[in-house]
Amino acid sequence: MPLYKYVCPKCGHEVTLLKKISDADNVICDVCGSKMVRQIGNVGVVFKGSGYYITDSKKSSSSNSSKSSKAKETVKSKS
Repeated sequence: MPLYKYVCPKCGHEVTLLKKISDADNVICDVCGSKMVRQIGNVGVVFKGSGYYITDSKKSSSSNSSKSSKAKETVKSKS
């Protein structure tokens, strides 16, 4: 069951509740008695695999440039 964070629009009181997804959103503020609103929070995202970091893309481009410079050197040495 996920945790949901509710905030009261009148007094600003915050509550975190463990609820089922199918449960109703009828949460009443303990301080002022008005209906609380569910607040959208941060979502945890995990990227797996290669290609997500700047260093991943630079490795392939630097290896390509070193291969091309080695190829130029071998052409010069043959002539």
